[in-house]
Amino acid sequence: MKNLLTFFSLLILCSILQLNINAQSSDAVIHPYLQVVLLSASDNEMVNVYATLKEQYPLKVLQLETAFLSKKDRQKEVVRILKNFSYSRQQSVRDYLENAKQQNLVSKIDVLWAANTIVFSAVPSVIYNLAQNFNEIAEIRFDPVYDENQLIDPTNEQQELSSENIMALQPGLTLMNVPAVWAAGDSGQGVLVGNLDDGCDWRHPDLVHNIWNNLGEDANGNGVTIIWNGSSWVFDPGDLNGIDDDGNGYVDDVIGWDFWNNDNNVYYSSSSHGTSTSGIVCGDGTNGTQTGVAPKAKILPLRPNGESQYWLAQQYAIDKGVDVITSSLSYKWYFNPQPNYPMFRQMTDVELAAGVVHTNSTSNDGTNLGNAPVPFNISAPGNSPSPWIHSDQTLVGGLSSVIGVGNVDASTDFIVSSSPYGPATWEDIKVNHSSYPYNMPVGYQDYPYETMSGSIGLIKPDISAPGNGTTSTINGTGYGSFSGTSGATPHAGGVSALLLSVNPNLTPADVSMILQTTAIEKGTAGKDNRYGAGRIDAYAAYLLALSMIPVELTSFSASTDQNSVILNWSTATETNNAGFSVERKIPVDERWIEIGFVPGFGTTTEKRSYSFTDNNLATGSYSYRLKQIDYNGTVEYSNEVFAEVGAPEEFSLSQNYPNPFNPVTKIKFTIPTPPSSSPLSKGRNEVGFVTLKIYDILGNEVATLVNEYKPAGTYEVEFNSHSDEGQNLSSGVYYYQLKSGSFISTKKMILLK
Repeated sequence: MKNLLTFFSLLILCSILQLNINAQSSDAVIHPYLQVVLLSASDNEMVNVYATLKEQYPLKVLQLETAFLSKKDRQKEVVRILKNFSYSRQQSVRDYLENAKQQNLVSKIDVLWAANTIVFSAVPSVIYNLAQNFNEIAEIRFDPVYDENQLIDPTNEQQELSSENIMALQPGLTLMNVPAVWAAGDSGQGVLVGNLDDGCDWRHPDLVHNIWNNLGEDANGNGVTIIWNGSSWVFDPGDLNGIDDDGNGYVDDVIGWDFWNNDNNVYYSSSSHGTSTSGIVCGDGTNGTQTGVAPKAKILPLRPNGESQYWLAQQYAIDKGVDVITSSLSYKWYFNPQPNYPMFRQMTDVELAAGVVHTNSTSNDGTNLGNAPVPFNISAPGNSPSPWIHSDQTLVGGLSSVIGVGNVDASTDFIVSSSPYGPATWEDIKVNHSSYPYNMPVGYQDYPYETMSGSIGLIKPDISAPGNGTTSTINGTGYGSFSGTSGATPHAGGVSALLLSVNPNLTPADVSMILQTTAIEKGTAGKDNRYGAGRIDAYAAYLLALSMIPVELTSFSASTDQNSVILNWSTATETNNAGFSVERKIPVDERWIEIGFVPGFGTTTEKRSYSFTDNNLATGSYSYRLKQIDYNGTVEYSNEVFAEVGAPEEFSLSQNYPNPFNPVTKIKFTIPTPPSSSPLSKGRNEVGFVTLKIYDILGNEVATLVNEYKPAGTYEVEFNSHSDEGQNLSSGVYYYQLKSGSFISTKKMILLK
């Protein structure tokens, strides 16, 4: 009996120890805030969470792998790489979640491939099981939903304007000198702007013609996804087939997506905020008031709420090829839980790698320093670094995609009191704020403020634009007043669209530099923590962007001719083009080597064509690119093109050229790949022993040009009758003979002096 009691005692003790081990294992993965949420959740309650995996794709590697691609190809390649990486790493976790979903234990699953994270809603037991049994998960965090009024950044409630108060041109446009840009011919054509906000009445007459149509969901193939049915604009019924036609995980997302409600209806009747921000980007004035900075740009409306929804919306926009992201939603220091700054920055890093510039509001907490003290008065993600570092930012750290925007009054051009105060900070926040819930990666501790005495932190905002006193579209067909950094931000986004329309090759760094260096000086000289670099001047920015137009390559191709590669390219326009350095690399050596230079035509609007031949190449694969060089020394790289120089199929010896000659002639010959059974066969570039000799008419050897093993390929050698090898030969008939194995070929040549 005593032994039996001892056994059960040990069994209970082991069970308790195992429970403690499991609990400790779970605690290490489940974020402390989520642990509290789970303790109060019922067994069947769905809890919104996101699980981030340990393995993340290195940003620097991603940048290096895509550095020499064109802007749009780079964006596509970033998406492809990150999708493939995350899907391969997430497979077991997603399989488990999909099985749990079949049992109604999980209600939704989204893949945030941009950060190797899975967003889902699940009952507590599923979350605990993931934490205990899936070692690839780094952390599972709570994903809160916010009161939308906390996220948006207008300073007062929008008010509909009566017809007598509606001006033909809203004041923000005049202040920023936007009409001068239109007069020059630029209205944002060809640019797609993703707007992350609280919804959009896309049927508004000023917006409907500029709403992006997702042709990946154009099931009936009529080239549109919204149509006029005779009385109103509607989603094209022929496209609403309940199928995810474009395979992006969202069914019938014909013009965008509502991540809050997980459906394709981006309209939110209770607020005009997103309709107004869209109107400032691209409202075209159809109903009488011109509100949009870029009235010919297209807009992609997206509606997030919680942090993960915001990140998913960023990801969606990148995937769909946007040029600009603008958002007047922001996540404040006083939120509960506080913002996950590291993840926001990671996502803006991905935007930068994809070549997308992002304008964001920075809060209206300038008069709320008690709840949002400096350096946390600037909200996320507007607190992320800019793509370009201003010279006044003497503390230099990393870059990201974000241009944070401050708010000036459209009538006075002075900063509004509610516009937030910088600087922002990137440091180990827990040192001074132990309750901050997230660990800051060392790489993101690059703009300290509180942890380093005298440090300037990160100067924010980056730029200012008119917010208060502006006018924009509202739900329905009319217009209303608008304000705050919510109003300022789409003005900056619209100007970014203008710049990219006139010069599509501008990088996020270029856009940020142009906006900051051409801004109207306001406040303290230089870049300061109220106005940033100043208030945007759209026309000055446009002129600088126009002057930066590089040589426009319209084609670049490579073709092979035996052992030569012929490169052909053409330009539509050229500005200060000194010429092209031609560069080559081979797979075994990743270094680019300059192999030639072709002069340019300076400045011209006429089409120009160029050609360059790379001769005497061995069998193999080659990559080529052009480095276009301006007279001032700035450079721009082309896309890569590829060529394959194949091995000859048979021996050949060509007639020398010139013939007759004096004193130099060239002899070309080819060495084929031996058959695989040959003892000389050693892989792709097989070798054979080759001799090429010169004989006089009596059969005496007078020169040996080749006497070595040669890989398969086409060769050209030079013979100089005045060299030591040629022995200063006299005029007459000579013979040259190629031998390799059983192959012998002899030809005659004539030396005339």
